[in-house]
Amino acid sequence: MKKFFGLLILVGLLASCDDGDVTVDTITFDDVDAKTCGLLVYKLTENQAMIITLPSGSDAFVNEPTAAGNPRTKTIGGGINVTFRTYSGTVTDPVLCTTPAPISPIATTEWLATAGTVEITTTPVYSEPNPETGQIRLNRYRHAVVFRNIKFAKPDGTDQSYSEYVFGNYFTNPTYSLPLSFVPENVALCPSTNTFYNAQNGGKEGLYIQNFDAALLSTDNLGVAKTAVIGQANNRVVYRYFIGTLPSGGNQDYFCSSGTTLATPPGTAEEWIAADGNNGNGIVEVTTTLFGSGYKHTIRLRGVTFVKGASSFYYGNDILIGELIQ
Repeated sequence: MKKFFGLLILVGLLASCDDGDVTVDTITFDDVDAKTCGLLVYKLTENQAMIITLPSGSDAFVNEPTAAGNPRTKTIGGGINVTFRTYSGTVTDPVLCTTPAPISPIATTEWLATAGTVEITTTPVYSEPNPETGQIRLNRYRHAVVFRNIKFAKPDGTDQSYSEYVFGNYFTNPTYSLPLSFVPENVALCPSTNTFYNAQNGGKEGLYIQNFDAALLSTDNLGVAKTAVIGQANNRVVYRYFIGTLPSGGNQDYFCSSGTTLATPPGTAEEWIAADGNNGNGIVEVTTTLFGSGYKHTIRLRGVTFVKGASSFYYGNDILIGELIQ
């Protein structure tokens, strides 16, 4: 009988050992949102924390989508650290994000990553289409984080290794919230260049069309919509969000510079360029009607997608840009 119980104990001890990987139910943050403060991106659950420390300027979570199958990779070390901790009680944000940290709970175990890489796959997260315009906003960016071949040094002198550990998603907001709000009466046509623009005096955004097709302003066939396809040579549509504000005395000096490079200041925080038109999308439409002793040109953008690097957003099915009086 003693031999039988001894055998059971031995089997139990063998079953409790593993091949170096902690079981999923020991360290799991699957249902926890990642948060950030300072140089930390972290997940908390009950008495556990998984912490990524990133030096300033590492650009690990830059708001730029990664190419399919080509994640952004950061090697652990040199200021990029991954730490797993357990605490004496429930761990909360102030434990990591305030100085000095609360007296309780205290860290009871700490594993420090000594090798491995942090892989980050960044994708845009969009809004639902606007029911009236069809506009689809870029709401935020999802950064899916995976640790590859990560090795933790444990306090007892042993190592804990994972060929793959899924940290999960970390979300960031766009650097700027683009107003995309234009008053039709603010439109103007440059006197010496065929550039059309809409911007508010003293405002922080502007939309302009370079090499605007002069045929769109024809006064023939009043009331009939005239269209042209957006391209990079003709009818080039650009949206800019500025670092500062435009001059309060008028915007002609800024938007009517020759060439594709406009005058500075105020300096551009972000520039989005409309994708080339195709298959009925990416269209500039102008309808001309009588207006007093002159004409009113109603200018609309149809099916336009704006692009910046690998990011994009859909401006809408039919957006009124301006009403130009001549």
